[in-house]
Amino acid sequence: MDGTDSLARFLSKVPLVDGVYQLSPPRAFQHAEEQYDERRPPENCTLEFLRRQGGHMLSFFRDQGYQPGQPVLEIGCGPGWVSAALATQREFGHLLCTDPSPAFTRIARGRISQDLAQVSRVDYGMLLAEEVDVLPPGSVALIVLRSVLHHITGVPEFLRRCAAVLPPGGLLICEEPFYDGYVLMGFLAQCIPDALAGAGCPCTPEERALVDTLVATMQFYARRDVDKSQAEDKHLFRPDELLLQGREVGLDLTCFPNWYFTVDPETNRKNRARHFQRFFANYIDRCMHWPPEFCARVIAVTGRYFDYFVPLETETAPGPYFFGTFVFTRRR
Repeated sequence: MDGTDSLARFLSKVPLVDGVYQLSPPRAFQHAEEQYDERRPPENCTLEFLRRQGGHMLSFFRDQGYQPGQPVLEIGCGPGWVSAALATQREFGHLLCTDPSPAFTRIARGRISQDLAQVSRVDYGMLLAEEVDVLPPGSVALIVLRSVLHHITGVPEFLRRCAAVLPPGGLLICEEPFYDGYVLMGFLAQCIPDALAGAGCPCTPEERALVDTLVATMQFYARRDVDKSQAEDKHLFRPDELLLQGREVGLDLTCFPNWYFTVDPETNRKNRARHFQRFFANYIDRCMHWPPEFCARVIAVTGRYFDYFVPLETETAPGPYFFGTFVFTRRR
């Protein structure tokens, strides 16, 4: 029995409630799910965009060894944008989109219409990432996570459970934040008040509090000596550590720094120019939610610091690593 048959047979015995397989107890996201992607650009919501993104993922995954037609599991599908893009590609076969949040699974189901889906079968499951090995051994050939691994408390144990579900040659592919780049952002943020004061536009007390929060946040993410079990975002990753953790459970790691698996190689390479400055600007805007006027002032006065990295950020050299794609392959 191949992976597709194994997964389908297993799901036929799992309780199905409102179109969602109940693989784990529900767990809500710490923030309002309906507002999660309210700032997503409209042009990134079109069917054409999703098909293009799905095609880029298919190409990248095939380059890593994925064989078309084999079952795919997405863990932490959230509002379902990656799920929808995957569903546009018939080569993915059976697609199982999962999240522990009932609201997210509902949103994802609504996003993937019959007109959009080209895969042979799309299913939805309520699944805690930490319980991935509830699925049968060898039942999925590819596990996809985008900005999910850093939410999981016990990463080594999670990798072990994924290895149990994958067949030999199976893939676990995730896109996650890098330790060094985020530590560098926290260090740079400490210079913001002095840079603004030197430019004649000092921080207000409220703005200084925003900066202090950013510095503390980066430090918290990087620390390994505090309890993060109740935090939503828990980890920053170093390739050397993940390599060893994967090796211990039979997963070999290949790392693609500053590389999105949802875009094509040419765009990834072009994005490397002035990447640090753009990444920092996007982070304080979209993740820290600083007021637009304050963001503009900060980027203006810190530009000279980012200029240092210009000769280091080229199409052939990614500069400081802020995020990347990690590809784990189950050893044969």
